[in-house]
Amino acid sequence: MLNNQMLELLNVLAILFPTFMVIFTFRGFFKALVARLMGDDTAYELGFMSLNPLVHINLTGFVAAIVAIFILSLFLSTYMSLVALFVIIILIGAQFTIPTPINENKFKNYSLGIIFVTLVVPITNFLTALLFMYGIKYLPISLLPKYAVVSFKEIFGTIIEISIIFGVLDLIPLPPFDGGRLLRVLLPKSMQHIVDWLERYSFFILLTLFFMPIVKDYFLGAIYLVALLIKVGLAKLVF
Repeated sequence: MLNNQMLELLNVLAILFPTFMVIFTFRGFFKALVARLMGDDTAYELGFMSLNPLVHINLTGFVAAIVAIFILSLFLSTYMSLVALFVIIILIGAQFTIPTPINENKFKNYSLGIIFVTLVVPITNFLTALLFMYGIKYLPISLLPKYAVVSFKEIFGTIIEISIIFGVLDLIPLPPFDGGRLLRVLLPKSMQHIVDWLERYSFFILLTLFFMPIVKDYFLGAIYLVALLIKVGLAKLVF
């Protein structure tokens, strides 16, 4: 039994490791790029406008987070619960990525700069999914040995699924998601106390949304539905 679990762990790591490497590398690169276009060259000067995964990912924390997700997932049965676990690990402060340094005061237009730098994260996730859909469709993967074909398709498929899910999660209007940052810019000053309240209690709100019975089912179901609609829309651009 233990040997089977170890083999399953290695299989999960073999899929999740390249998946998250790709997703967070692209996110970091394009966030740095858009920040520079908005007038802030901080990330560019510090080398974050790079597709080298080691620039964007803390390998020690990264591996630890994936192992923790796997171990905790043994007690759960659904894919969406796996995503929920990943979100909670983010909330408790697991440092598996190196945050892209942004100096908002350097933006040519402060509000637009925050909006574009924030929106580029979910947009990058959706474009990453689209890119790997094209990969499955047009790369000559079938010419590889059978075991390699299965591995590539499994990794590409996981990148597509998780990229879209993360893109949807990023738009949730709650800290620490990027949608929460948009609230700070989009709401008038008279309503900033709402954002303050959400920041203060976001951890407990998200615990409720992701883990409370019934509430969790509706919330995760809504996320899955939106992700499915986006996936179908992206697939129509490819297939």
